[in-house]
Amino acid sequence: MKNGSAAYHVPLQQLRQLMLQPIRIGGLTITLLDALSADHDEGWSHPPHRHPWFEFNYVSAGGLYTTTAGDEFRIEAGQSYLIPPGIVHSHRHLEGESDEGFCLRWQIVEEARDEGMGTAEEKEFLQCFSQIRPYALKAETAAPLLALRLEMSVLSLQSAFASWITGLFEDWRASTQIHLLQAHDHSDVIVRQTLLYLNAYYANELRVEEIANSLHVSYRTLARLFKQRTGVTVIEKLSDIRIRQAKKLLIETQLTLRQIAHAVGLRNEFYFSSLFRQVAMVTPSSFRELHMSWSDQL
Repeated sequence: MKNGSAAYHVPLQQLRQLMLQPIRIGGLTITLLDALSADHDEGWSHPPHRHPWFEFNYVSAGGLYTTTAGDEFRIEAGQSYLIPPGIVHSHRHLEGESDEGFCLRWQIVEEARDEGMGTAEEKEFLQCFSQIRPYALKAETAAPLLALRLEMSVLSLQSAFASWITGLFEDWRASTQIHLLQAHDHSDVIVRQTLLYLNAYYANELRVEEIANSLHVSYRTLARLFKQRTGVTVIEKLSDIRIRQAKKLLIETQLTLRQIAHAVGLRNEFYFSSLFRQVAMVTPSSFRELHMSWSDQL
């Protein structure tokens, strides 16, 4: 199947010019990591997996089923979907089905600021894009990307991409109230308290049993509810938090890998390096060098 590729060939070619070029929106830095074709032959499927970046997929022809955090949904030609970092998901075709389209991968980093200087809107932006959306996005979502023209300058492309990202934010925030506690059932309370616990004590040695005891629930109950509501295990979320904090220390300080490992609650630099590579898909040293080279270019 190659019927729909013409519609996105030029936009994809233009988007590739933006790869690894940080785009700043307020106090946030968005970096497009990859822009690639996503064509899948008949009978294709992909087992449950997760990755450390945001992944936006547009389907130009055919269709497929995607499962995120246990919820399966259908994506038809002209639709798209977004997978936030760390969310377990999988894909499959119906018998005899194929699809084609493109995939964009990016990361969003909150810039280092003095304590309390980050705006509530920037935090809402991060929350908005990190929200699990187990459904196909409306057909017009990808329209600004498909409208990119061959003659556009890199500066114009950066502006268009930033406008598209902020447009998604404005659209989503208008239809949701993610800054409010929407559900007050006991399960949501347990999950939110677990997240608070992880963010407060990630620098310590933590066991899931310890968190469960503090919340007066069983280990099995906590593990089941957390995975059910977030799509990841408690340990996977703890690892994500530790690596996110480690990234800040790698960028903002000259601490050694051993010092950073201890600062985020890991026993030594060897385990830290292994976990960092597993989550961030790059070694801590390479991550630091990459951001230093970006800073030198600015």
